[in-house]
Amino acid sequence: MLKICIVTHSYPRFKGDWSSNFIESLALAYVRNGADVTVLVPFSERYHRTPEDMGGVKIVTYQYMPFDSLHTFGYGHSMKQDLKMNFGDMLLTPFIIMMGAIKLSALLKEENFDLIHAHWAIPNTLIAMLARYFTRSRARIFTAFPGSDVSVITLLGWFGRILAKLIATSDYLSCDGSDLRDDLVKAGLEENTIDLVIYGVDENRIHFSEESRNNLRERFGISKNDLVLLMIGRFVPKKGFSTGFLALKLITDRIKNIKMIVVGDGALKDEYLAIIKKESLSPFVIFPGSIPLEELSEYYSACDIFLMPSRKLPAHGLNVVVVEAMACGRPVVASDIGGNRLVVFNGTNGYLHQENNPRQLADFVITLAENPDLRKEMGQTSLKLVNERFNWDAIAQYYIHKYLEIDKSRVASA
Repeated sequence: MLKICIVTHSYPRFKGDWSSNFIESLALAYVRNGADVTVLVPFSERYHRTPEDMGGVKIVTYQYMPFDSLHTFGYGHSMKQDLKMNFGDMLLTPFIIMMGAIKLSALLKEENFDLIHAHWAIPNTLIAMLARYFTRSRARIFTAFPGSDVSVITLLGWFGRILAKLIATSDYLSCDGSDLRDDLVKAGLEENTIDLVIYGVDENRIHFSEESRNNLRERFGISKNDLVLLMIGRFVPKKGFSTGFLALKLITDRIKNIKMIVVGDGALKDEYLAIIKKESLSPFVIFPGSIPLEELSEYYSACDIFLMPSRKLPAHGLNVVVVEAMACGRPVVASDIGGNRLVVFNGTNGYLHQENNPRQLADFVITLAENPDLRKEMGQTSLKLVNERFNWDAIAQYYIHKYLEIDKSRVASA
């Protein structure tokens, strides 16, 4: 049995928590594919997990400060609008690395892991490397760059480039978008050493339901004849939701029976509300706020077209919500940036519009709005892609294959 330790600084703290739920999805997929999985994550006062809801994954937390209330690092709070690090968390980073390495060293001695899968290179790959050095472990280190760690490397300038060189000694590197890879190359990593691997979807948890579609549309007073657009995510600049609102204004000039549901919350809500007021879009927009994870399928099912107008502010990878919408058979209209390009194929299961181009986004939505057969065909293609390539089991199997391939090379060269 392959023994895997996932090292991360964010993991769902309670049932329904949004915090890095994609890491939990990967952990559960590893378990389903026969691996023994332990997750090492910093302590949080909000942790409330029981063995019954962990799906066979063992969670180990570690403390890095003397008082519980000082444990603030990670869980989506370390970056301000994903553009710069919170100063307090910058000060905590050395303590995270030191205490995380000590805890992982103890685990390596007890468990003898085959693979350490570090998500967010800073601080977690540094934790993995220190622990492996202290224990002389032969565990392989896989580094995954979800995005904010690439921003940190870039912001740190020359020191970031030094860290990048150190992180590059991992046994395997991956990120989920070509834009992220480009930034890593600028920081000194070699392009051919960075694999592009997305964060996927659990199609057993996220799937289309006609009943859910009807119930949610009824809840919000949406008629059967209304076309529903959906955006989901934190209200931060890189999501590009302002482009979606500006496109909606252009769409409503031609199509009146349309609604846009925007799930999430964050610092930019006032900015979005100002755009909506200025463009007289209030009758068309619904803000349900943040919702529990288990309700996501209802929203994907209720919509007709999913939008992801991401921006390179900063460069980032694929938003998992795109693949989840595809798992519900939805066509996607997304910006033509790194992560979206990996799963949205222009003219096949949706359209890719130019970044920050509301006119082009609106034109693609209008095309789909006026062609229901095309929407259905593209939605079916989205579902097929998820079933064949973009589900978590396929991604976990891919990582396991990479580990076996690398380990086989090590044995052959020994």
